[in-house]
Amino acid sequence: MLEQAIEHSEQQIQTSPRILAVLRDVWRYTRAPERRWIWYITAALMYVSIRVIPLSGFSGEGRRAIAVAGVAGFLWVTNVVPSAITGIVVLFLLPFTGILSNDQTYAYFGNHAVFLVLGAFILASPIMRSGLSARIALWTVSTFGHSPGALVTSVMWIGALMSFVISEHAVAAMLFPIVTEIVCAAEVKRGSKFGLAAFLALAWGAIIGGTATLLGGARAPLAMGILSSTTGETIGFLEWMLYALPVALVLLLISHVMLLRLGNREPLSLDGARHFLESRIAELGPVSSREKTIAGIMVFTVMLWIVQGNAWGLDNIALLGVLLAFGFRVAHWGEVEEDVNWGIFVMYGSAIALSAALSDSGAAQSMAQYLLDANLESSLVVFAIVVLMAMGLTEIMSNAASVAVLMPVALAISENYDLSSVAVTLGVAVPAGLAFLIPVSTPAIAMIMASEHVHPFEVIKRGLVLKVLGIVVFLVMAMLYWSVVGLRTFGH
Repeated sequence: MLEQAIEHSEQQIQTSPRILAVLRDVWRYTRAPERRWIWYITAALMYVSIRVIPLSGFSGEGRRAIAVAGVAGFLWVTNVVPSAITGIVVLFLLPFTGILSNDQTYAYFGNHAVFLVLGAFILASPIMRSGLSARIALWTVSTFGHSPGALVTSVMWIGALMSFVISEHAVAAMLFPIVTEIVCAAEVKRGSKFGLAAFLALAWGAIIGGTATLLGGARAPLAMGILSSTTGETIGFLEWMLYALPVALVLLLISHVMLLRLGNREPLSLDGARHFLESRIAELGPVSSREKTIAGIMVFTVMLWIVQGNAWGLDNIALLGVLLAFGFRVAHWGEVEEDVNWGIFVMYGSAIALSAALSDSGAAQSMAQYLLDANLESSLVVFAIVVLMAMGLTEIMSNAASVAVLMPVALAISENYDLSSVAVTLGVAVPAGLAFLIPVSTPAIAMIMASEHVHPFEVIKRGLVLKVLGIVVFLVMAMLYWSVVGLRTFGH
């Protein structure tokens, strides 16, 4: 039944073969280096079009912010230029168009999330260089690798379980070198379905798992803080798990089926991967002191993320781990320079600055208010709109920013539409974490797009299926399951 529903959703989103063939031909024609000017002109026309469209209720800064977001989204989705160059475009346009000052733009670029990802990526270098990731990959292949699909889904479940207690950003960064090792050892070609499935499993597992508890990201604590300051209500740790964990588990089951179908779509023997990894382990010999040291540093860092993450900050703890790695001489800067994809930080930092511009200019809140000001009488429809807005906004701005923008508006309308403020809080915070399309909301998608095995179009196409099913699952659980466990969606 579940597999049939997923297949039906994929068929509904797929375009007819003839139209798809035409689009593919147009794509290949315009992607040629000598014709990329077509994409650049299209991006410029998109900016101008958004600027001239009359948008009531939006300030001048808000319209300019939406225009910049449209250009950035277009370039990130089409990947006509590297993601880092799109980030530079954003960093140029924000101050140039007067949305933010130079100082404000670059201050947002220094967001703590950037340094969390930076620290995690630097720590990934000695994990790979020491051979530790190869050992972990060998264990994963040997234990779960009886088929490509089983191996892929094991990556997803490991990522999800880790994200229950650790920030999804940190989990994605830690698993990235391991998945890279597995895919490389399998000797699959660029464009392989197995390679795509493996990296999607990494991202989807971390993202979905991060919504299940209060520890998976900044969204839930931020939403609870706004709820408490506005209404005086709060949600306990176990209460949050009671309401959100079943939603995550159902989505993980759906993802499991989707990835199993994708991972098993091409004939692939993992014997080569296993033999390759075994030969690497044999070359490494017994576990070295470098592997033991970096493993100890990573365990220590993870424990600090769990115990002191809120007090010390995930980014500070990541940088402490980096200092320990260099202090114990298990990380070497020359290797780090070669291993880290520095362009990711330009792209992610620019995305955070863009999110701040949408929030500070009032553009995002104007969009939310504009949609919610309609004279609707159904509380169910209003709740569904809140969920859809959270799902949508999280793809064009950081998920924490989406929560910050939507929560005040959602709590205000909950009084008028007899909605539970706790249910509304969950309706904003949980869907805001389900970002599967473009690398703006979460580093997990940004990380996998750095791989040659992942094409942005494939991420969007398959992420859209999961997105649609995620909306259905969340609304059904809110309507049926929450009332069983004592949470009334309607009524205070």
